[in-house]
Amino acid sequence: MDGKIEVVDYEFFEKRYFPRVSDKSEPRELSTLQWSGALRPETPKDAKEALATFKKWLKHADNDDNRAVEKWSGEGYQVVVTANRTDPTDKTKQRADLALYPTYAAPGPTEPPKWSAVEVFIECKPEHTQDDPFDDDAEGFRPSGERRQGNLGQIMSYASLVFEHQHRKHQYSVILLGEMARIVRWDHSGVVATEKFNYQQAPNMLSRFFWRLCHMSAAERGHDTTVQQVDSDSSDYELMRRRAENPLLAKGTTVELGQHARLLFAAALKQGPACKIRTRDDKGERCFLVGAPHFASTELAGRATRCYVAIDCSNPEGPFVHLKDAWRVDHDGMEREGDVVRHLNEQKVKGVPTLVCHSDVEDQVTDSQEAWKLRHGQTDPCPMKKHRHYRIVVEEVGLSMSRFKNAEELVYLLATCIAAHRDAYNAGVVHRDISAGNVLIYIMEKVVDGQLVQERVGLLTDWELSKRTSAPDTPRQPDRTGTWQFMSAYLLNNPSAVICIPDELEAFFHVLLFYIIRFLPHNCLKVGQFMHDYFDGFQSGIGPGQYYCGKDKQMAVQSGKIPLAGGADLLIYRAAPPSHASLIENRHPINMVLDELLELFKARYTLLANPECPVERTSASARSESTKTFNAFYSRYKHLKKKREKEKLTSEKRAHLEKQARQLQDHDEVISLLGFFSIDDSLEWPEDDKIADQLNPGFHPKKQHVATPEQDNAPTSTSQSARTRSLTLMNRSLGMPPPTTASGSSSKPVPSLVDEGEAHDSDADDAPPTKRIRSNGGKPPRPRAAPKRGKGKGKGKGRSRA
Repeated sequence: MDGKIEVVDYEFFEKRYFPRVSDKSEPRELSTLQWSGALRPETPKDAKEALATFKKWLKHADNDDNRAVEKWSGEGYQVVVTANRTDPTDKTKQRADLALYPTYAAPGPTEPPKWSAVEVFIECKPEHTQDDPFDDDAEGFRPSGERRQGNLGQIMSYASLVFEHQHRKHQYSVILLGEMARIVRWDHSGVVATEKFNYQQAPNMLSRFFWRLCHMSAAERGHDTTVQQVDSDSSDYELMRRRAENPLLAKGTTVELGQHARLLFAAALKQGPACKIRTRDDKGERCFLVGAPHFASTELAGRATRCYVAIDCSNPEGPFVHLKDAWRVDHDGMEREGDVVRHLNEQKVKGVPTLVCHSDVEDQVTDSQEAWKLRHGQTDPCPMKKHRHYRIVVEEVGLSMSRFKNAEELVYLLATCIAAHRDAYNAGVVHRDISAGNVLIYIMEKVVDGQLVQERVGLLTDWELSKRTSAPDTPRQPDRTGTWQFMSAYLLNNPSAVICIPDELEAFFHVLLFYIIRFLPHNCLKVGQFMHDYFDGFQSGIGPGQYYCGKDKQMAVQSGKIPLAGGADLLIYRAAPPSHASLIENRHPINMVLDELLELFKARYTLLANPECPVERTSASARSESTKTFNAFYSRYKHLKKKREKEKLTSEKRAHLEKQARQLQDHDEVISLLGFFSIDDSLEWPEDDKIADQLNPGFHPKKQHVATPEQDNAPTSTSQSARTRSLTLMNRSLGMPPPTTASGSSSKPVPSLVDEGEAHDSDADDAPPTKRIRSNGGKPPRPRAAPKRGKGKGKGKGRSRA
């Protein structure tokens, strides 16, 4: 989506973001500058001159935050040359040329830089036009040249790393372009940058920004002050260490409860840093202790979701809980997720999280959209979304659906999630974001006769994009609602369409296929390419920014078959077939589930393509004289073939298709279909059919392939090269198709495919990928007819729209 960048004049930026410090007089040293021309800090001479200049500018620049630190040295801030060093915690090995640090946290001459302590990163480029990451004359200020686009992606990647390593509301950076400069402010709505100014002719335009910034409070500089790091010698850290090591025992027994949550917490504490997060509920302040997030989105403009396993400080010896930190879209009519979850809990809906508490985080809200409105007026629709910082805590700590034991359990777990979706719909709420990361495994536990009894069920999470069924069908935000990879083909081809139950049930099918193709044996030789083409694929429209459903997904739901390269259809095996195995005996029962569901989708899309009211055609009498002349000429050629008429739907065939398509209006019909093949005694479901993940973490699609276009819905790779990461961030945040970042490029595939990190639990502990299974393939068997199923609850169109 266009409009994530706004370029403003220097005076506007100064007045809004770094106004004059009222009780301080600015020193004369701010007008000094010891270098000329393009600054190259990687050279010793330029580095020395730059550090000397910044030292003069920042002399006596300080604030109470620094003075409160025990290690405070008397000088508040300093600039460090980081052009030749990288942060060891950054796997992409990226490095800014210079960075402003609090002096107490600044790395020494031989120490590595730390993204976790950077206040402002400074990037230096030699050319003021060819290297400029913003184009003042272009629509949306987006550069068109490859070099300039690469530089934009580079600084966006740096900004993403700062957000990733710190708890921030916003941040600043400086771009030096020869003798010109820009000051940039980043938040989760967009980017606001100054117009270029000649800082070598007027050094104080640049120096006063740094001097005033260093007099700001932590909150004014963009830090989230509701999060505090926990020192390793504190009582809070001792509590965290003890809870990570010691099992929570059921009362009066030696049976451990919630082991999976404890192990996740222990791993997070080991990764660090340990933090205390403050939030609120109806009774007042609540505090939670967390380690590293088990999922953190790398997107700049968006919800920036982080997920934690946490200790509730109000019940420090109780069960672990799950804390989600996000920047929710704050538009009229959008209900907070916690309010929706509370409603579902009050309605006794099973299979959804149980609310502990939720609240907005103080007054933390994005500002880029407000800057846009001030520049463009209130009449034009603002392309930037208003995001408000928000936290929700729930009781359940789930496992990734990738932890299913076998195919039969996978089908059952998804069926229970569909049941939760049905019950929520009957309670007046439609989810609208069914995805691989939003369906989890929850382990229900109880102790019977001194023995632990566990039941694994599906948990439908992340109700942030949900909507009441009674709400009007008017859009609440300009983008599609949902996660691109799992949205129905109809919604992808009709961006303004109302989301209905068949679309949601189709999304469940895509989730099922997502896990099948990764963890069950089959005849697809190139899993990574299939994942990219089917889930990430898209087709470009005629106009700019128009993207529609990819060919592979569209073909599957329209034809009722999942095609593979070479003309074969996807076939799932019971086990990796040896060369002498009979394909008939080795066919997995789940093929019947897929085929039966695809038949329903085929019926729906056939009806959509053949409406009952045909388009009126122009009558012969209304044709132009020139057309009559053409016809008279061609009529002399008797050998011309007659026009092949399109096969019409008979009333009987239409009735049959309508009967099939109606099943997609009813949750119970689909649950019954899934269950039929499971309870059929003549079908033997293998117990050990799950294999190691076949999605190679090193996979990258061909260079000409691109990932999904949706900024809020695109996958995010957690293991990328610096260039891939920077270009991906640029394209997604600006609504451009990102280059060569596919679902196979991440070592944590589910979060990579989930919008904005909406995964409740990541796949960090999934088994490593194995060699791809090779087979000549074949067509799946014709599924037996399912029995006639009775009507159930959950019928209806479920209309809702973003």
